[in-house]
Amino acid sequence: MTGDLNARNRASRERLVEVIKRVGDRVIEVDGGWTASALLAHIAFWDRLATVRLEKYLRDGEPPVTAPPDLSDLTNGAGMRQWKDTPPAIAARQARDAAEAMDRLVESLPPDKLAALKTFGRPQLYDRADHRKLHLDQIERAIR
Repeated sequence: MTGDLNARNRASRERLVEVIKRVGDRVIEVDGGWTASALLAHIAFWDRLATVRLEKYLRDGEPPVTAPPDLSDLTNGAGMRQWKDTPPAIAARQARDAAEAMDRLVESLPPDKLAALKTFGRPQLYDRADHRKLHLDQIERAIR
């Protein structure tokens, strides 16, 4: 199971790198008022948040801090302007670096810690593939 998780995260990170190459320095409008670079900055933010939550969990042993979906929606609303103002090259670098850091951390998890994380019922704490896929799909539709 751990291998499947790491393979999923790795595949989504590799796809992220390929999409970044296709975006380049272009400003690409995406449905819903987003741009490709805003979505990349958004991915970076949420991967970094997942990383710091996971680091805190590993350090302190307390259940990971989570937020209700409404707060996540508000966070996205508040971050939108900053993410849209992020140049494509910077958003791309941030997304790539954040994904690499998160995936390395997940790959280093001892099996007992991963098993404990799974009991919280919040797979987005360690499995970043679905979130990346959602937004990479949006970007790819806009590129076509």
